[in-house]
Amino acid sequence: MFTAIRIYKTKVERLDEPTLHKIETEFTQILRTVPGFHAYRLIDSGNYSAASISFYETEEGALESIEKTREWVKANLSHLVEGPPTIFTGQQVFSELA
Repeated sequence: MFTAIRIYKTKVERLDEPTLHKIETEFTQILRTVPGFHAYRLIDSGNYSAASISFYETEEGALESIEKTREWVKANLSHLVEGPPTIFTGQQVFSELA
């Protein structure tokens, strides 16, 4: 399992409901087209930053998601983010689920 993490500095303290709805209804559908997609999580810190985590079967899927995310954020959320995100990708080496 491979993971892609993106951390954004935002121009707003918290993401508003219309933005969250757009992410849920439009953006996640794009991620679902990436081969090996497993899950997506969005974390809003409430402190002018947000992070997303997505999980894929392969490294290629994780890398493809980074490119698709970059394009979508540029087209849809560039007015809300401060510069490019910090990106971290890698293979999951341990996981614990309840």
